[in-house]
Amino acid sequence: MITLTGCNDAPVIVTDSAGRMNDILLVIDNDLWENEVGDSIRQILAAPVDGLVREEPQFSLNQIEPDSFAGLLMKNRNYLKVETSNKEPGVTVTIGLYANPQTGVIIRGKDAAGVIEQIITNAQQIKTIFNDGEIKEKQRLMKKVGLNVDQIKERFGIELIAPRSYRYAAPDDKDFFWLRRNIKEGTMDIMIYEVDRDKIPQDSNVVASITKVRDSVGSLKVPVDNGEFITERAFSPYVNESQVDGKFAYETKGLWEVSGQFMSGPFLNYAIYNKEKNNWLVIEGYIFAPSAKQRNYLFELESILKSVKFISQED
Repeated sequence: MITLTGCNDAPVIVTDSAGRMNDILLVIDNDLWENEVGDSIRQILAAPVDGLVREEPQFSLNQIEPDSFAGLLMKNRNYLKVETSNKEPGVTVTIGLYANPQTGVIIRGKDAAGVIEQIITNAQQIKTIFNDGEIKEKQRLMKKVGLNVDQIKERFGIELIAPRSYRYAAPDDKDFFWLRRNIKEGTMDIMIYEVDRDKIPQDSNVVASITKVRDSVGSLKVPVDNGEFITERAFSPYVNESQVDGKFAYETKGLWEVSGQFMSGPFLNYAIYNKEKNNWLVIEGYIFAPSAKQRNYLFELESILKSVKFISQED
């Protein structure tokens, strides 16, 4: 079981946190970090991100001894602390204890084996806690320099948070919205469109259905020279059931390619069932940056896509 505590428990003045996106400070004895305890932490938090061309860890981990966890280091936005003692074993999550925003996870066990047991038992929850906190922070930062999304709101009845570094790439198409951001190594793109409910049946063939939809739309709407924008044939996408704004959704991660050319990259796709319209809202982000590390780019797209909010008819 995971216990949650807030900043009201803190006897210190809470100031602004610091730290790079998707970095976690590990507060753990060197001996534990270098044995099976460290291995179990790395297997969970430094696991490769699904759907990238090259392996990159979900989080970057930096380890320090517990005695060094003081001063500015306590202002890290994310930290995980490992304690071995006779106290009750378990996992405690602290929010805003030493800084704001800040997420801290404290794992306690009577010995190394006890700590490993807690890590394994709560692995997915620990990953989700850190990831949700980072998405919330990324959305907060993007909102400060937010793109005007009135066109999207009017056409699809949704709001989302995206920075002004994105531009409308297909302004004349009223049924297909395409946002593009130019980056040093290439481009980042977001597509928004709707399809009828029967285009994505909720059955065992959902992977094939989603692939067929994105291939047909990509081939028609994304202009490329001497090829078609499709799902890479050699890489089966990951599809999971999810939720966006409380609505059922399929989350798909995979690789796109241009047929007949050496062009590819990762994509993240959400097909969100809109009960009011009895259709699917599809919003997808994809990256073309073959020479660059792509984890943080994909994370930005995830933060944008997960910011979708449906506007009720009364609003």
